[in-house]
Amino acid sequence: MTMAAAFAPVGCGPTDAKPAAASSVEPKKLDAAIRAIDSYLAADKPSEAVFVAEKLASEAPGLMRAQEILGRALVALAMQPDLPSQDRADVMARAADAYDRAAALAPANAALQHAAGVVSDTAMRHPQAVAHYEAAFAADPSSAQFALYLGMARARDGEAVEARRLLEAAERAMPESPDPKAALADLELRNGDPNAARIKIAQARALAPTSIELRIADARMRRMAGAPRESLELLLALDAPLRRQPACAQEIAAAYVALGQAREAAGTLDESASAAPNDWKRSLRAAAAWMQAGDQVKAMISADAAGLAGAPAEEVRAALSATNDRRPSE
Repeated sequence: MTMAAAFAPVGCGPTDAKPAAASSVEPKKLDAAIRAIDSYLAADKPSEAVFVAEKLASEAPGLMRAQEILGRALVALAMQPDLPSQDRADVMARAADAYDRAAALAPANAALQHAAGVVSDTAMRHPQAVAHYEAAFAADPSSAQFALYLGMARARDGEAVEARRLLEAAERAMPESPDPKAALADLELRNGDPNAARIKIAQARALAPTSIELRIADARMRRMAGAPRESLELLLALDAPLRRQPACAQEIAAAYVALGQAREAAGTLDESASAAPNDWKRSLRAAAAWMQAGDQVKAMISADAAGLAGAPAEEVRAALSATNDRRPSE
C-alpha cells in the first residue's frame, strides 16, 4: 500500500452514523467544510486545507470525519518537499494526534485504524502504530494488507515467529505483490540470515524491477551479506538526483564505510546535504561522517550549515562528537 492510499478518505464508520449527536455543526456547514478541505487538498494547498480542517475539528471534537480529515490535511502539509525537517516532524505528530482521535471515535473502522497506524509509524510512534495495526487486523483479519503491516511491526519488535506467520499469509494472499517478499527479506536480515534475505529481495525486485525503494533494499541486503561493492554497483548506476536522496545516499555511504573508504562516504552525504540545504538532518549526517573520516574542518562546515537550517544545538554537538572509530587504519 502506498502512503497516499493509506491516507485516503476512509469513509464513515459505525460510530459516525449519527454525526449530529457528536457535533453542533449544521449538516450543510459540515458538508461545505469537508468539500472545501477536499478541494484545497486536490489543488495542492495543504495550508489552506489545514486552516479549515482545524476550525472544523475544534467545532466538532466528537465527529470522526472532522478528526480524520484534519489528520489527512496535516499529512499533506507534512509531505510538502520544501518544509524544514523539524517542522515536518511537528506537523506529522499533529497528524498522528488527529488520527488517534478519529480512531478512538470509530474503533471498528478497520481502514481508519490502519491509516492511523501508518501515520503513527511515520511520526515515529511505534507503540501507537502497533496498537492501530492490531485493531485493524482484529476488525478485518481477512485483509492481506493489514496482516502485512502488523507482520512488519511484529518483526521490528523481535517477534519473529508471529511476524513470519503474518507475512507468509500476506505473501500467499498477494503473490503478485513485492511488498510481502520485501518484508520477509527484512525479517531474514533481522534473523541474521543475509543470504536468505538476498534471495527474497530478488524475488521482490523481479515483481517491481523499477522500484527505487526495492533497489536500495537489495543494496542493503548485499552489503549486509558481505558484498558492499555489489551494493555500490546497484546504487551508483542511478541518476545523481536519486543518489542524493537520503535513503540512497545513506546506503551508498554505508557501503563505502564497509569498504574502508570513509572520505567517500562523507562526500556522498555531503552531496546529499548540498542538494537540500534546508534539511538540517542531512547536514548533520554529513558532519558526523566527516568527523569519522577525520576531517574536522569539513565537519564544522556541515555542522554550521545544519545550525543555519535550524538544527537543535544538542544535535549539532552530538554530530561533532562522532569519532573516527570506523576509519580504516593507515
